[in-house]
Amino acid sequence: MNEPLIMSLSPRAGGNSDHAAALFARSLDRESRPVFLREHQIEPCTGCGCCAEDGLCRIGADGAEELFSRLDRASGLVLTAPVYFYHLPSQAKAWIDRAQSRYMARQSGLRTPQALRCAYVVLVAGRTRGENLFAGILPTLNYFLQVFDFRIEKTLCLRGLDGADDFSRDRAAADAVRDLARSSGW
Repeated sequence: MNEPLIMSLSPRAGGNSDHAAALFARSLDRESRPVFLREHQIEPCTGCGCCAEDGLCRIGADGAEELFSRLDRASGLVLTAPVYFYHLPSQAKAWIDRAQSRYMARQSGLRTPQALRCAYVVLVAGRTRGENLFAGILPTLNYFLQVFDFRIEKTLCLRGLDGADDFSRDRAAADAVRDLARSSGW
């Protein structure tokens, strides 16, 4: 296995999720650089059901499988993401939906579970309140990551960071991400 994979799921370049991913990477003892989902073309799942036959997606040449392979090789995982309407941005959700092929491969015995690896999640919301602000995202990420043998160790839910540079100006948010990175032991 390689090193941990740090990935920003934000469609906006240079936003708060990107800043959180970059800070997490800089806070590790090793040199790491984030991967940005927006730099990969992801086609949505069409629900064709072909993956039920052999666990392979027939959609074609986009970035989903390459990113899934990176998940397979990673020794750990960090996902940073903004909150859009109480959930993940559409490209992130499309990528997660494409993991149906991996789920089907596991269900049919074509893919066997491996040792669990640690995952860390940083969610960044512009809203300052909302009782269920993160409630829709967490089960989705949990089940998605289980397909790739990751267990979410810790989740950091940040609020009130809406403007592109809000994270950079929020010392408490930056300290929380640094602490999370250091707690990973990577």
